Amino acid sequence: MITVRQATLVDRPAIFTFIRSVYENRWQYKIPERWEWEFVNNPYLESRSLPVWIAVDEDGRVVGQTCALVEPVKIGDRLCRLGWSVDTYLLREYRGQGLGFQLQKANDEGNPIFMSLSMTSANRRIKAGLGSVPLEPVAEFRRLIRYEPESIRAAAARRLEGNHSRLRKAVQAFFRWTLVDRILSAGLNLWLDARDLRKIPAPDPEVAVTPVAAFGPEIDTLWDKVSPHFYAIIQRDQAYLNWKYGSQPHVMYIKCIARKNQEVSGYIILRVGKPPERKVGIIADIFVEPKDRATLRALLAFALRYFKTERVKDVVAATTVKEYQACLLELGFKLSGEAVPMFHSKLEGMDVAAITQPGAWFFSKGDHDWDQFPLSR
Repeated sequence: MITVRQATLVDRPAIFTFIRSVYENRWQYKIPERWEWEFVNNPYLESRSLPVWIAVDEDGRVVGQTCALVEPVKIGDRLCRLGWSVDTYLLREYRGQGLGFQLQKANDEGNPIFMSLSMTSANRRIKAGLGSVPLEPVAEFRRLIRYEPESIRAAAARRLEGNHSRLRKAVQAFFRWTLVDRILSAGLNLWLDARDLRKIPAPDPEVAVTPVAAFGPEIDTLWDKVSPHFYAIIQRDQAYLNWKYGSQPHVMYIKCIARKNQEVSGYIILRVGKPPERKVGIIADIFVEPKDRATLRALLAFALRYFKTERVKDVVAATTVKEYQACLLELGFKLSGEAVPMFHSKLEGMDVAAITQPGAWFFSKGDHDWDQFPLSR
């Protein structure tokens, strides 16, 4: 018989054994450092109970789990706590028995506000069955920065999928002996550099963008000024940003502040993928008044110049803010996809109609656990 219940710290060894078995080459990035940061030492937990729910067999073996990343959220004029659904997994031999639903139900009931941003189709169906409603999609963007010879070879291999192995081997030998892949990538990079001379604005003398080791109290002032533009948004104050982007294990974020007339007008948070990730530039978060086009352009231009010096292959970003989306497109980003968040509140007086209106939410790549190391896609 399988029991679904909330976990305690006594269950940690069994949970860690489960994580090692299901995450294969990624388990060392899940435990123990990130697990402690996310579920034990999270400053936004309202009790000492673990936001982890497990399915356990008669021998005490964990066969499934679901967890919640608890964060502060402003909805209207209310400051609440929400639980992001994260790290849900059920062993294959136990699927189809309703255990996935029981796990998600326990997680949902354990959080006054339950949300998910990136999820499997199966998890989406379960959440809908529990009462979650879809929100406005979060637009995803990608911008190519440079080609590598292996990019050329990979593109050729994709074109030849399903063809005779002799042809594929002949093409591989052609690249190896002629260096065409290197010549093509060099030529394409010259074209990309010429494009960037036109697309990436020069530094704006009116907007100073500087990296900082940590965010200070000026960010609280920025939060108070900008957050009223959004009906619902994760609380991006000094304490939250330094916890999320300063103490998160395995990742090193570059935190930058923009100033106009000596006053903070926005920030941007970046990181570069490192092995086992691909060499990708990630705009994890950007926060600026939507109508402040000068600061927005200055921050994004700074990011692109930084990523070019780091020789990343491409840059990814995500946002719900129309003004941010327009600026990304203007600077050469392309729409690459979208993610549809799911929302369920059990709080009294929550205006679901307002929450589901287009433009109500502020989301970025750093929300949920969308940007955790290593990237899954």
